Amino acid sequence: MVIHQMLGTRISDTLTLQTDCLFQKDGEDLIRIRQMKTSTYIKPISRELAMLIQKAIRYTKEKYGETEYIFVSDKNPERPMQYSALQGRVIRLIYREDIRDDNGRIFGFGTHMYRHMYGVRLTEMHLDDWTIARLLGHSSLVNVKYYRKMSNQTLADETRQARHQMSLKILECLDGWEEEYEQIRQDAGGQ
Repeated sequence: MVIHQMLGTRISDTLTLQTDCLFQKDGEDLIRIRQMKTSTYIKPISRELAMLIQKAIRYTKEKYGETEYIFVSDKNPERPMQYSALQGRVIRLIYREDIRDDNGRIFGFGTHMYRHMYGVRLTEMHLDDWTIARLLGHSSLVNVKYYRKMSNQTLADETRQARHQMSLKILECLDGWEEEYEQIRQDAGGQ
């Protein structure tokens, strides 16, 4: 799941990663992702993620021998692991460890939340739409808008300075106005 989260791919794309997906070009670690829904694309990844994927490849090779896929079916290692098998394992873990959400309910599980958070983080890093689309494997900008919805905390953090500057302008404009506006200045803490 860590690899899935760090790649920001659809779960079908993560589960069908092939053992030859990693390569280097000009000193950069790259991964080839064969999307089930569209086409193959290549994107840069961190050295740490490349090392983690290499570890997963070695684990699969030690356990199942040479395989086409990194994540394979226990029953038939010639096939990729199915989402239902992954989901079953995670749900059993959730129940065994009694993992609950903020409201005390047993934690729900869905893999697309990882892809969505990956996209949101890219927007919070102020990457342009084309870069975000490419890193998510989109061929157009149409779906990037779904990741552009910033969290309230990010919005507050990133607009704090602008809001402060606007407040100073308001207070500056109030200079010399009647006493009824003096309360605004006092409430603002004499900024």
